Amino acid sequence: MPRPETVSRKQKAIYWAPLTTSTSSGRKKVSATKVELKVRWVPRQSDALDAQGETIRLDVRVKLNQDVAIGGLMWLGALTALPTTVTNLFEVVSFDSTPNLKGKSYDRWAGLQRYSNALPPTG
Repeated sequence: MPRPETVSRKQKAIYWAPLTTSTSSGRKKVSATKVELKVRWVPRQSDALDAQGETIRLDVRVKLNQDVAIGGLMWLGALTALPTTVTNLFEVVSFDSTPNLKGKSYDRWAGLQRYSNALPPTG
């Protein structure tokens, strides 16, 4: 029997971590390394607070199996199905990780906003 914290994650998503450097035009860069994550992708608009306490609109909530950085990009789909031109990208704008009572596993959720239809330069 699978562990309860993994039962709901039946989808796959690709994650690109953010880089601290940017292009000369100020556009963000992401890591060239793609990571496939097991997720539960919930496309529902909701409101949340960002790090500055401002209300932001989320387009998607994602239950994850590992931590992700704010500013990273995600795409719903498997690594084997990744097209050469990636569309429907989402940016991680919030992340919450809550341990269970024994501290052995974590309930991780990320809030995503629609980013653009083009992957930024990779570093």
